[in-house]
Amino acid sequence: MKENRQYKIDIFGLKIGVHNFDFEFDKKLFENIEESVVESGHGHCTVVLDKKETLISIDFIIDGVVELICDRSLEPFDYPIELKENLIVKYGEELDDSRDDILVIPNTQESINVESNIYEYLTLAVPMKKIHPDLQDEEEDEEEELALVYTSEDEKTNDKNDDDAIDPRWAALKNIKDLKN
Repeated sequence: MKENRQYKIDIFGLKIGVHNFDFEFDKKLFENIEESVVESGHGHCTVVLDKKETLISIDFIIDGVVELICDRSLEPFDYPIELKENLIVKYGEELDDSRDDILVIPNTQESINVESNIYEYLTLAVPMKKIHPDLQDEEEDEEEELALVYTSEDEKTNDKNDDDAIDPRWAALKNIKDLKN
């Protein structure tokens, strides 16, 4: 991802304590990513950075709308997103971003770019099943119908009766099997 300077926070000059930063995002945030789940969106992100001696705690408060494509109708629709995420930034020898909630940066790093974090939090908030709001009622009705098909008590009792009524030819074979034992 090509980093955008508007999401850069200079941490070198910050004093110990709490600092607030506001960022606006739009479709430019999603354009640099190939095959992104989200193609467009807009909103606001407030970053509350709490700088301490040995680490930095960053709270992301994101409020926005992303444009999704419905899995059923292939129609675009706006999906509202409101979320709050936390990231711990520690100082270390080298960059380590292998964990989701902890980022280790080199001691000499002077700034943090939060663009990729905002993008990741937005895409993780997208549901697995993207259904247009107009089709939500139909989806719930189908799920209720499917649940009724598979929970029939009559079918369970019929299966037990079928086991009791064995074809006489098979019963004779079952007797031979019992004689061998």
